[in-house]
Amino acid sequence: MKRHLAFLFLLSSMTVWAQQADFTLQKNIQAGKFTPLCLPVKTTTADFDELFAVGGIDANGVAQLYPVGSVEAGVPFVARTATNRNVTTFADATVSNAQPNVLALPWQGGTVQGDYASGYTWQYTTLLGNVGSSSQLQFEVQDLQDMNFDVTLENLNVRQFFAQNRYTFDSPSVVERYNVAPAARRDIPNPVLLPVPAGTTGAVTVSVGTAEGLDDAAVVEGAAGNEVCAVFNLIPQRTYYYKMEAGGEVVSKGQFHTTGHLRMIYAPSISNIRDLGGWPTQDGRRVRYGRLFRGGELNGQHVAAAEDLQTLKNLGVSAEIDLRWSQRPEENLPWSAFGFTEEEGTFLFVDGDDWSGSHLDTEATQEHLRREFELIFRTLRAGGSVYYHCVWGADRTGLFSLVLESVLGLTTDSFFKDFELTTFSIAGLRSKNGFNDRPNYFNTYAGATLSDRACNYLRTRLGISQEDIDFFLETMLE
Repeated sequence: MKRHLAFLFLLSSMTVWAQQADFTLQKNIQAGKFTPLCLPVKTTTADFDELFAVGGIDANGVAQLYPVGSVEAGVPFVARTATNRNVTTFADATVSNAQPNVLALPWQGGTVQGDYASGYTWQYTTLLGNVGSSSQLQFEVQDLQDMNFDVTLENLNVRQFFAQNRYTFDSPSVVERYNVAPAARRDIPNPVLLPVPAGTTGAVTVSVGTAEGLDDAAVVEGAAGNEVCAVFNLIPQRTYYYKMEAGGEVVSKGQFHTTGHLRMIYAPSISNIRDLGGWPTQDGRRVRYGRLFRGGELNGQHVAAAEDLQTLKNLGVSAEIDLRWSQRPEENLPWSAFGFTEEEGTFLFVDGDDWSGSHLDTEATQEHLRREFELIFRTLRAGGSVYYHCVWGADRTGLFSLVLESVLGLTTDSFFKDFELTTFSIAGLRSKNGFNDRPNYFNTYAGATLSDRACNYLRTRLGISQEDIDFFLETMLE
């Protein structure tokens, strides 16, 4: 049985409670039995012998649990006591006037809906649409000294968009229906949240790596006061190992497997960042992670924080392609926020407005593309990675991504979805309905596959050698 990460409910800050009032609960707790609860009050092990946060409800109604010392108001949890108890009161209760909010589960669940009116329990809806009550759940408790779970790095909106749709050229866009509440940005990936065991004191340090002995580990600093330590920007479809230390002792350890395929990057002052890796191709391969990153601007209207620029450098970014247009005042910034330079061959300011399929026929766009590919080839040969962007990471970035993805031979479903994912960022709606002219463009060139036709364009219109094309395909595909 797969195991799923069992801690995700840091959502109480999203809920506004309307009034302070006394609260009385009539609930019989049987000794040694799991009792699912979702209360409009904070509770601790002072009220129950054991508390377990709930998460990772899969399509079959299997929920993962992890032991905690307290839970926040409105968080679904499971309680257990050593003796039969009739729980009646909680001190300093905070009660809402209305029915509780729906709580999104950013892992393998769907949503959890509290139902306070009938016995103070809750029901769940999985990503696949299966609905059940807490009494129907099967529970599996994680061992904090031998954690082993799966966790998706794709947020709930993205997972639903992927799972529920398959695009062709003729199918209508559906992305707008997923651009809904919560109102916060939806281009933020799920972190891996590692539980800090109840009773842990002092500073917490977490080491995470892909080697079982953690020889390649990166270190994440956490705080003992938090229930979890968040780890961002890992690679999908990988097994990672970790250990958590506090006061010189290992308080938790184990392994986890990252699922999904989309790798959104968490650098909160920069919008719409994602790795081009992970997308499937028409010949059954996938694009390698960590080579090309697309996103929004780093200076101009939207200024990136120094720590977020460092995050991208830590991911291997060593060159920048700036697709902005200097005739627009807010884009008149032909310099790299990273500190890369044209003289060193690590920065290219395109100074163009290449966004439509018709632009691919113009000499100006073809010259821009030739220079862009030259920088990419040079950077990849040096072992680095490239960050390319316009202002929003949408239209000019979308056209260049389409050229790259066509050369790599992405499936029709993949390049439409990659374009539309910008909708989840601050850039707003980008629909495939206005994008069909771009992937269709390469059908005017000879070749048996999309990749063959796009490579023909690179050779005949951009003057790129077959040697460079072969290097690019070998480096970017696995």
